[in-house]
Amino acid sequence: MLKNSVVKTNSLPTVLGATSIIGPTTDENKRKITSEMMLTSLIDAFSILMVFLLFNFSSAGDLLSVGKDMQLPKASGAELERNPVVKFDNGKYFIEATEVTPDGLVQALLDLRKQYQETRPGEEFPGILTVQADRRVKFEQLSSIVQASAHAGYGEIKFAVVMN
Repeated sequence: MLKNSVVKTNSLPTVLGATSIIGPTTDENKRKITSEMMLTSLIDAFSILMVFLLFNFSSAGDLLSVGKDMQLPKASGAELERNPVVKFDNGKYFIEATEVTPDGLVQALLDLRKQYQETRPGEEFPGILTVQADRRVKFEQLSSIVQASAHAGYGEIKFAVVMN
């Protein structure tokens, strides 16, 4: 019944329908089991994805991980370089990601300095430290970080800010 229908006899076969394995329409296609695929839309999607990834890629990487409740102060100036980070958050002190007590802050910074000198023999210790704290924190709360860094030999202190 379908072989003699008006739709079957008057419609043009599609590219995929003519080369279908299930119902080939010619003897040539019975031996040949291939199909053509339209790659234009796939290439377009791949190109859009590549452009998106290239625009959103940062070769500098993430230097700091800022908590959702922390608001850094705004400033203009040079871009932040990767240095040891002392973070003050909710009354707690962190060196990189490790929590330290206020009394152990100097020793932790000395250990960090010793680790730097062991991994880079012959290089001069730069003595740069980055302090990350909420913009609403009073300086009195950060003074222990400043004093500990001076005792540990960190002569330059930089504060993490948001660039304007």
